[in-house]
Amino acid sequence: MSMDWITELENSSGVWILDTSLPRPNEDLETLYISTQQKIKLANGSNAFVTPEIKRVKEPITMTWINSTSVLRSQIETYMLNGDKLRITTHTGETFIGKFISMKRVWFAGMSDTYDIQIVFERII
Repeated sequence: MSMDWITELENSSGVWILDTSLPRPNEDLETLYISTQQKIKLANGSNAFVTPEIKRVKEPITMTWINSTSVLRSQIETYMLNGDKLRITTHTGETFIGKFISMKRVWFAGMSDTYDIQIVFERII
């Protein structure tokens, strides 16, 4: 089983096109869902909950690669510069659709060509 993640780009016709794979991040990946329900205090003191049509929102995912390669950094920068919408399928089959919206690169002083990167992936669907 490959540990790389499959990436696909959405073209202008809405068709997913297979792209270069991403290595699996090196740190834990948290996925957070936030309810859109609202609690309202009723006149009698009890609580009522109002649930809108969209019941939850998906928070962005932060991914970290330790000692990243220049190829990986360039790949993510290209996705960001192009505003690409991606579908990422993990090694376990979980799918994330969205866009890379930020990349923080850390260079370790005294260590030539050693960079960690942390990206934020904004989920759309």
